[in-house]
Amino acid sequence: MGKVATLAAVSIALAAAAPVHAAQQSPPPLNGPSGTSSSKVLVIGTDGTRFDLVRREIAAGNAPRFAQLGEEGFAVPSLLAYAPPEAATLSEVGWASVATGVWPAKHGVNGAFLNMDPRQATKNGYPDFLTRIEQLRPELSTFLASNWGNIGLHESGGPIFGDRIDARSAVSADNDIASWDRSDQEIADVSARYLREGNPDAGFVYLGIVDETAHLDGSANPRYLQAIRDTDRRIGQMLDAIRARPSYRSERWVVIVTTDHGQQDLTFPSLASHGFGSDLERTSFVAAAGFGLDGLPGASDIRVVDVAPTVLARLGIPIDPAWRLDGQPFSTAPAEPQPAVDVRRRGREQLRFTLGAPDGSAALRSARLTLPRGLSAGRVTLTRKGDVKRSGRSLSVKVAAARTLRVRVQLAERARRTLSGRRVRLSIVDASGRTTKLVARVR
Repeated sequence: MGKVATLAAVSIALAAAAPVHAAQQSPPPLNGPSGTSSSKVLVIGTDGTRFDLVRREIAAGNAPRFAQLGEEGFAVPSLLAYAPPEAATLSEVGWASVATGVWPAKHGVNGAFLNMDPRQATKNGYPDFLTRIEQLRPELSTFLASNWGNIGLHESGGPIFGDRIDARSAVSADNDIASWDRSDQEIADVSARYLREGNPDAGFVYLGIVDETAHLDGSANPRYLQAIRDTDRRIGQMLDAIRARPSYRSERWVVIVTTDHGQQDLTFPSLASHGFGSDLERTSFVAAAGFGLDGLPGASDIRVVDVAPTVLARLGIPIDPAWRLDGQPFSTAPAEPQPAVDVRRRGREQLRFTLGAPDGSAALRSARLTLPRGLSAGRVTLTRKGDVKRSGRSLSVKVAAARTLRVRVQLAERARRTLSGRRVRLSIVDASGRTTKLVARVR
């Protein structure tokens, strides 16, 4: 069948095949095991979202959280590498590509079954990134929250994200704008609560109102722009939940937001508002921010198939060439941040140590300080409650978990020469049990 005939057939079928949903359900709460990684990743999928209109809303000040992602990391368009007749720009195709890190030629979901493809669950043997995490690092904690049945339920050929995920809150929203809007808010509420109070390592949250508004009202109408604003607010709700975590400063979070496809520029409802090969329909985007992503070079080349390998790499899972992924990580696991150390003199009789746990590292628990040769510790003063033991040139300090520790050491004798430039050895232990040994010079 030729390209024009294929497009015509898809158009007729889409217009005739309205999706059927079960009765509206409230998503159950998420309850999974505690994670084990300091590096953590959240992927948020907002279905059928036009990036040109997201940019317009950012410029108008109506999408502050999309703007925040772009300012703190990046937000770039990404042209899908397929179009009819190879594959339709439908949700099952786009989300299978995001989930697996490969294009339709490999995962096999091409839209021919109009979001009913049985290969969504199998994807030709290419697992979704949460399932791959469970296969390779089962000690990590994964979660899924979604209100489109194909994503997380055994429905319409799904689930695109498999059954091994630790915590799942998956429902099917009713097929009207008000129901989708209410369901998206419930998914955001459930996810935000779990992100704030639980301890997941990786998750995927799906929000569907933007796409459904295009189908039921058109993408060139005010209601579609309102759906983008509502989604922006819900993304912000999850970002705020992450930053409200008591352990947030000890963690290395990355949040990625993406979409499966765009929309035609229509002012009227249409089930066939996407599925074809126009640039508007093929334009997705990737926005991301978090630890180590500020000033990322080469962000303009990032594609949606890069999302899955990035999630894996950020969690320290190496990408095996045998997996034959089409995507590649745009960010890998960051190096463990080193404690910050500043040592200053006060005359020849006193040293002042300031030890800091940088963002992304565990709080400090103890430190062993070794003074320059010829010196010994006298009176030691801490800025917080703790225990001190002295033995000649060395002193050990133990405190409750602290982001900053200041130690003032009154020397037992006056130094014969200036302390500036002399070396001090330190052995610092953080709350995770990691020991860092380093040498600092007195300033």
